[in-house]
Formats: sequence, C-alpha cells, structure tokens
Amino acid sequence: MKLKNYLPLILVLILGGLLRFFQLDKFPVSPNWDEVSHGYNAYSILKTGMDEWGRAFPLIFRAFGDYKLPLYIYLTVIPVWLFGLNIFAIRFISALSGTLAILGLYLLAKELFSDKKLALLSAFLLAISPWHFFISRPALEANLALTLIIFGLYYLLRFFKARSTLIPAVLFLGLSLHAYNTARVFVPLIVIFSWFIYKPKLKFDLSLLISGLMTVIFAGLVIFQVYVGEGTARYEKLKILSPSAVFQLGEKRATSKLPPLIAKLLINRPVYFLTTVGKSYVNYFSPAFFNQSRGAQYQFAIPGQNLLTLPVFIFAFFGFFLFLPRIKNRENFQFLYLALMLSPFAASLTIDPPQALRPNPMIPALIIFAGLGFSRLLALVPFAGKKLFLTIIFFWLIISFAIYLQDYTSSYKIKYSDSWQFGFSEAMNFVRLHQAEYDRVFITKRYGESHIFYAFFTKLSPVAIQPGHDNIRYKKSDWFWTDRIGQVYFINDWDIPTGEADMLPLESGSQVSAHHSLLITSPLRVPSNVVVLETINYLDGSPAFIIATVP
Repeated sequence: MKLKNYLPLILVLILGGLLRFFQLDKFPVSPNWDEVSHGYNAYSILKTGMDEWGRAFPLIFRAFGDYKLPLYIYLTVIPVWLFGLNIFAIRFISALSGTLAILGLYLLAKELFSDKKLALLSAFLLAISPWHFFISRPALEANLALTLIIFGLYYLLRFFKARSTLIPAVLFLGLSLHAYNTARVFVPLIVIFSWFIYKPKLKFDLSLLISGLMTVIFAGLVIFQVYVGEGTARYEKLKILSPSAVFQLGEKRATSKLPPLIAKLLINRPVYFLTTVGKSYVNYFSPAFFNQSRGAQYQFAIPGQNLLTLPVFIFAFFGFFLFLPRIKNRENFQFLYLALMLSPFAASLTIDPPQALRPNPMIPALIIFAGLGFSRLLALVPFAGKKLFLTIIFFWLIISFAIYLQDYTSSYKIKYSDSWQFGFSEAMNFVRLHQAEYDRVFITKRYGESHIFYAFFTKLSPVAIQPGHDNIRYKKSDWFWTDRIGQVYFINDWDIPTGEADMLPLESGSQVSAHHSLLITSPLRVPSNVVVLETINYLDGSPAFIIATVP
C-alpha cells in the first residue's frame, strides 16, 4: 500500500534520473576546463591526498587562480575511485544531485502547502525542466549547491513548524556555502528573512547547541577564506567596480558637460554600482532572460530556447500573480515569494549579462509557482472538461520538452561545440600515443589552460604536476600559469609564428627549440616549416586544432 502511494513519485524520479544520466559522457559534447579541473583535482586527492598544487586536503582549491570551492571536488573522489578518471565520473555528482533535487522539491512543495498533488506536479515539472536538465549534466558546483539548498530549505521549514531539529537544515545549507559562491549570498539572506517570517520559538537543548556549533564552523570557514582573500578571488574577476569600470567612470565625469557638482553626484561609484545591480536584477525577470534571447552564455543554456518551456513559463506567470493577494496573511506564500525575489541577487552583483547558472535558486520557486498556476487554472475548468484539459496540457508539456531535447542533442551540440572546448580529447589522445616519438610537445593555450586537459586525458600522475617536480608552474597577475610538465610545453597562441618556427617563447620568458617536436596549434598559427599530420574539427566542420611536426 505504501509503495503504491509513492509509485508516481518513483516514476518521476526514474524519468528525471534517466534524462540526467543517459549518455552523460556524450552530452555536453566535451568537458570544459572547469569540469576537467574538478575531475583531475579529485583524482589528485585520491592518489596523493593533495591537490594539483601540492596542498594537502585543501578547504579551497587554487586551480587556475579562481579558487574553486571544495565540496564538488571531494565528492567527485568517489565516482573517480569507482569508475576511473573519465567524463562520466566527473559529471556523476551533478547528475545525481539533479536527480535528488526532484525528490527535494517534492518534499519542499509538500511541506509548504501540504498538498501531495501539487508536490508531485512540481517534481514532474522539475524533472522535465530544460533549465534544470541542462545544468544537471555538466560537472557544475552550482547544481550541487542548488540541491543542497532545496533540502536545506525543506528542513528549515520543518524546524520553523516545530516538526524537526535544526541540525539537518544547518548541515545542508552549511554545505551549500562550500559548493558554490551564489549560496554564500543567497543562504544567509533567506535564512535571516524567513526567520522574521516564521518567528520560531527556540528550545535550548542539545540539538540547538550542535546546530550553533555547526553554523559557527561552516560560516567561520567562509569568513576566514574571505579574510585571506581566497574566498573573494573569483568575485575579484567578476565584480562590477573593476579597475576598468572605475577608470571609465572617471573619464565620463571628466568629460561630462554637467556642472562639476552635479557630475560628481551623478557619476560616481555608488551610483554606478547600484544602477548596474538594479538593471541586472530586473533583467533576471525579463522575457529576454527566460528565452535566452540576449547575452546567453552557451555553456549554461541553449540560446533562444525558453528555460522553462512555454507552458511552464505561462503557468509560473499566472501562479506568481494569481497568488499575490495571499502573501499578506500566509507565511508559506511569503516564504515562496521571498525565495524567488532573493534568488537573482547574488548574480546581479557580477559583471556578466543575465545568464542561467548563477541565479539558479530561482528554479525551485518558479517551478512551484508553475504548479500553483496550473492548479488554479485547472480549478476554473468545468468538471466535464478536466480530463481533456489535463490531456492537452500533458502532451503540450511533453512535446515542448521533446522539442528542446531534440535541439539539445542535435543542432546545439553542432553549433556550439567550440563553447565546450571540443577537440581536446582527440588532441590529447594523439599526444598520449605519439609523444614518445618526439623530443618535445608544444600545445597552444588558445582554448584555455591546456595543461589540465593534457593531465586529465592522459591520466598523468598527479606527482608530475605538483610543485617540486619536473615542471614550470608559477603565479603571475593573479593567475596560476603552467609552462611545462616534463617535455610537454604550453604556449600562448600568439607566440607561435606563422613563419618558420625555430624557437618558441614561454610565458615565463625563456625560449625552447621547436625542432624535432610535435605541435598542437590553432588554425590561425601554423608555422611555415611544419608538416601537418592531422586536423581536428569542431562538429560544425570548422578547424579547431592543427597537429603538426617540426622537423
């Protein structure tokens, strides 16, 4: 009897799991450098107990100088141990998180509104949500953080209603702070504001003491990382008030035709910051954002495709506005609206145009609103027409997602394979098979930090890449560079001559003979004295890498 009651939810979970795990190593078409970095650092921890920079069990990973938060990498140690260092293993945690998020949203919606049908509908809509489907397949810390937030909010609500201790809420929400940076803004805000909504009565007992200690540990680590600078390293590269933005403000004020005092009042850093944040925040609620028709980042969504599908977008729109009158006296509606309105705030603090990854805490709130909107519309349909209405809506949902899935597995992968740094797998496999035939190997840095692809796809021993061994690795301009690992050199594309290549310069300033070497270069920088061995193309047929030998 109990199994029968949960059979629909089990079927939804199976559907969501299949969509997220099927051909996980094939779609997206290639792992990007962040995915590869996650996987190789997990491999390094597994093999040596240290990251690629020789730091034992770090609480934040240096990587390229972007200082990646640790949770996804440590969890990835498990699938790398089970399945080996491969694409499926590094994406496993994200796909699993995406599947578990469906269960988490079911629990959250049920806890909010005590409605099993609404909870099941929300779970189903999340399972076939293009937005959530897309971010559940690459190795994205943001997806792991979202799942932790969903479960954390569920247990937080249970605590507010005196139906659970605070410990699991602190555990999930605390872990999210060490999975993705957006959580470091969103989680404290929603906890503080929701505390004012529910005004829970605290019972001072052992569980509350444990929760307090856990909060101090999780938050203390964040504060410490911010203090030493590692916790803000990523934001330093994305902040609105960058040095270039401040310089342009000064230029604009100096050339302004306004009176000096007025110009000073209107053209300054606080005004620029607030207006930029405000515009970005509003844009996250615009049709252009949901349809990814402006400023789309190709690694996080399909340009021109609705993040929710049209029917779900319509239901969410109706749900948001139809239930606004209930926000005044209903705590749960206040919480839901609060969660949605706070979700894009962290993303609004960065320079990038509205993109689909950083504001992903919007997803659960929007999906629940869509469920509410659909339920309200269904209530307006006469009883005799409900079955037909449900049938039409069901097929509309399935067809909408099927069209999206067709685009995802066909035209998207072909048109945007370059955005996924396609070609590294083939190029590095060639290097693995033939590097012993040459004195040196040179690999271009045109498409990112190529050393991490070399280490990942050749399954290089982590000892070889860690400091103190036969390599050249260093910090320069707030970035960590790799010029050499053994006899494999990594060089800037613009330093590869189109004339004869005799000597090739490294970032560190030294030069290396190019003769008797293998060269992996871009099609824009092919020396005149090489013999081309192979061309690796993107899926649209355009050249990505030229593999050549320098006699």
